[in-house]
Parts: sequence; C-alpha cells; structure tokens
Amino acid sequence: MNKSIFNSVKQSKGVYIMKIFNALVISFVTVSMAALVALPANAKDQESTPATYVNSDAKAYAAMQTLPADQPLHMLNMIRFKDKASYQDDSEFGAKDWTGRQAYEEYSRHSSPIATRTGGKVAYFGMPQLTLIGPEHEQWDAVFIVSYPNLASFLALVGDPEYKKHAFHRSAAVADSRLVRMAPAPIPE
Repeated sequence: MNKSIFNSVKQSKGVYIMKIFNALVISFVTVSMAALVALPANAKDQESTPATYVNSDAKAYAAMQTLPADQPLHMLNMIRFKDKASYQDDSEFGAKDWTGRQAYEEYSRHSSPIATRTGGKVAYFGMPQLTLIGPEHEQWDAVFIVSYPNLASFLALVGDPEYKKHAFHRSAAVADSRLVRMAPAPIPE
C-alpha cells in the first residue's frame, strides 16, 4: 500500500473509509454513465423492464480469472432484497414466511465464517438512504465491500462445500444485486 496516503491523512478511520467509498462511487457512476451514453438512442427507450441480476454466470467467472490472481481484490456488493423470500413452499424455510432480508441474514450467518476462514474480511458496510445519481429503479438495501488477499481466497469461498450448501438462501433473498471485482488503489488527491 502507498504509505504516503496513511501518513498524510490524519483523520478518523470512518472518514478514511468514506473517502474510499466516495472514490469508488464516483468511479462506478462515471463508468455507468459512459455505458449509458454509448447505447444507441432506441436502446435507452426500450428499457421498460429493468434487468435484474441475482447469480453470476460462467462467462463472468471466466473473465474474472483472466485478471491478476496474486493481488488483493475487493468485491463491491450491492443488494436489493425481495419483500418475501422465495423458498420452495414445501421446504423447511418456505414455512418460515421470511422476508428477503431475513433470508439474507441466514445466508450471511453461514457464509461469513467461511469467508473469514478463506481470508475474506468486510471492509465497508452501509445501508443506502437515497440514490442521487442513477436509475430510479436501482434502489439498494445493503452495500458492502469484502476484501480478499487474492483471487484464490475468493474462489475458496465460493467453492467451499459448506458455502454451496447454504447459497440457496442468497437466491431466495435477493431481488437484484451487483457484484463488482475491484483492485485496491490509492485515493486520488
């Protein structure tokens, strides 16, 4: 890490984390706006039903593995919960009549210890209050960043048999999500 950042910043840890988050949000908004501008004019008009994303696909995982594997990485998570979790009605959890948030808490109860064991650590967690810039339909209930020492650490989490056993709680809980792999970088001055 760039020691000059830590030596020159004489602020509380909370302010430092907010600076990191703000830099990430600015980068994310810039990329999102550039992608929107690049769309053909009629594509913008055809967005009647926004796409939602709950689980990743093989193409995204293949692309992620072309990025540096031996460097730290951060995973930006943006989650919108379902009003009611969507378990199979005849399952143990279908009978509980949980909200999406409750189902996600169950997922986290199982996945957090595995993430810790494989080297993951929550670097930031926040509850969004208002989207100032962005599509109206993109409202998030939770935003967090998990840091991993390297790609192997993240892959150990998602490949862990105990993690896989409980991942269905995430699918039952989430209405929409984003998972963005990021490389840690110095805060721009």
